[in-house]
Amino acid sequence: MKRQVAGCVLLFFLLSGAGFSQESSAAAQAEVEQGLGALKSGNFSAAEQHLAAALKLDPTLAEVRANLGLAYYADRQYRKAAAEFKEALGRDPSLQTAKSFLPLSLAAAGSCDEALPGLKREFTSNPDLKLRRVLGLSLERCAVAVGDGAEANQAAQKLLADYPDDPDVLYAAGQLYAKLSSELYLRLMKVAPNSPRSYQVMGSAAAADGNWKGAIDAYRQSLQLEPTMQGLHLQIAILLLTHSPDPNAWQQALTELSEELKVDPTSAEAEYEVGEVHRKHGQLDEALPAFRRALQLDPAAVPARLGIAKTLRQLGRKQEALTALEPARDAAPDDPDVHFVLAQIYRDLGRAAEAQKETAAFQRLQKAPHPLGSTRSNN
Repeated sequence: MKRQVAGCVLLFFLLSGAGFSQESSAAAQAEVEQGLGALKSGNFSAAEQHLAAALKLDPTLAEVRANLGLAYYADRQYRKAAAEFKEALGRDPSLQTAKSFLPLSLAAAGSCDEALPGLKREFTSNPDLKLRRVLGLSLERCAVAVGDGAEANQAAQKLLADYPDDPDVLYAAGQLYAKLSSELYLRLMKVAPNSPRSYQVMGSAAAADGNWKGAIDAYRQSLQLEPTMQGLHLQIAILLLTHSPDPNAWQQALTELSEELKVDPTSAEAEYEVGEVHRKHGQLDEALPAFRRALQLDPAAVPARLGIAKTLRQLGRKQEALTALEPARDAAPDDPDVHFVLAQIYRDLGRAAEAQKETAAFQRLQKAPHPLGSTRSNN
């Protein structure tokens, strides 16, 4: 973080030779030059000493005072930085660096109410992409701190649009929306504690904590109050298939999936789960139509293509399996399951070179984290 801050400081350095009056002594100018050199090299303590010494000799040097503010800011002495920026702007209101770093200093010092107007102005207007990113992150944090969710959301959306792959931007947005989500769910539980949605929230929380039985109970309570709630029978089925030790739980899961499809006939995920249950229990003639229905409902669904390919392979229809799965390689080139099954099919068809290529791709991808939304099982 300190290196990042120092980078912003050096990026927005004031003109080192500007601002000297005729009355400025050679000694003051020498202190400024030493201070700027120290600031550029990252020796913030020395920069502070030299720039402060220059200002004792000539307090009218607004740009030098702004540079002292930068030194304090880089050294994380935010209150001192804010004081210097305020003084610099009092002498020269046009100093852009002081206008940008004053609200940043106030925000870093915890004075978000005072910082917000400047952060909003600078985040909207500052031309430098790197500094605007820092301003936006500070604006988002301060808006959260003062309870202005709308402003925080607006800043987060702008940051995500301008810096879509920035780790700090992504983390801050994730933290913001997790907080907003928690607050909304708490409000829901407070205003409607016995509503279907409240029980749905309780079920999701129990499932996240590993309490699968508690989650199922909560989902069932929700369905008792509102039998047409979509997604709940599906979640119950997945919990049963994932956690239940009962060897016949799959049959109960099929019943839940059937109920889900009555409530939501367009659920590609439910059709996929029906196909998987049948496939894993050797009922291949029932599995294949379910997978095909899932693919019709969601033509981009890679798990459905995998299900079709695995089923056709088990039925001995190897070429059909390959035809069904090859489009998934283009749609999801980073899905290791696709490459694993393709390697199996190529091997079945005697295409050793292609099988070896797919195996290498699978092994490479296995070393990386699986993408979100990958299938629950490779079996």
